Amino acid sequence: MFDNLNQPYPFNNNFKHNLRTIAFVCMSFMLIMLYFQPFGINFLASPKDGYFVLAMGLLSAANFFFNTLILPGLFPKLFESHRWTVKKELIWNFGMFVLLIVAFTLTAMFFRITGMQTLTVFRSGAIALLPLVLFNLLNYNNSLKSKVNQVIDSGRHWLAEERKSMHSDTKELHNEINDQVRIVSDNGKEVFETELKNIIAIQSASNYIEIFYREGTMVRKQMLRQTLSKVESLLAAYQNIQKCHRCCLVNIDQVSKLSGNAPNYTLEASGLQIRIPVSRQNVSKFRKLLSER
Repeated sequence: MFDNLNQPYPFNNNFKHNLRTIAFVCMSFMLIMLYFQPFGINFLASPKDGYFVLAMGLLSAANFFFNTLILPGLFPKLFESHRWTVKKELIWNFGMFVLLIVAFTLTAMFFRITGMQTLTVFRSGAIALLPLVLFNLLNYNNSLKSKVNQVIDSGRHWLAEERKSMHSDTKELHNEINDQVRIVSDNGKEVFETELKNIIAIQSASNYIEIFYREGTMVRKQMLRQTLSKVESLLAAYQNIQKCHRCCLVNIDQVSKLSGNAPNYTLEASGLQIRIPVSRQNVSKFRKLLSER
């Protein structure tokens, strides 16, 4: 179960999409509160009740705006898409939930809303779930659309590669080279060994490296206590291993396409859930490498 918490999870850092989502969620939240009257509270009984609903909508918008648009700008390394995990997503959502409870509770006490004077924290918590659930549903829906588009694009590239391979026997033989790669951890206790063609990408993770590789039809990941610079020196003789980012090496033969736009260019590999980052100075190099394949 704990291994699942460390699985990659897509973090949506699209500014325009997040802005539209926040506006839609907060408007929907206020309309639902006014129409369904949760806990039997009549939010239209007096002007102050209407102001209370408006305040909750604005506080929800402020909470989401701060957590999705300001925090990632203040701590870019913490919110990097390729390092975002299920565990971070859960902690991040719990933090937003707590902030909403505190904000709604204080606002209810300030407006002295009838029906929320008893068990204020409990009722505020129940109400706080609504905008949070709406926000996550919209983000998850957007993530599904992106994955579907990736699958379609991968399918198109796979068909193109299959057609190309039928007319390029020499290229196919070159890709079948059986070079064995052996990477040993700093302490010498762990060893990663596989054929070069199976390696997809190697990225730095503090004092460790994460190796993404193919094992049959599965894409797997192994962590070793080692530096990326040492691995780069070890694999320097292999032309198909290229540095795409200061924290990442990639096997160009495993890359299906270069996507994105400045400053967020990424490389995609079939079956790999994460996108491989590309620094701006390396974009032209990878465009040339992919066109020459």
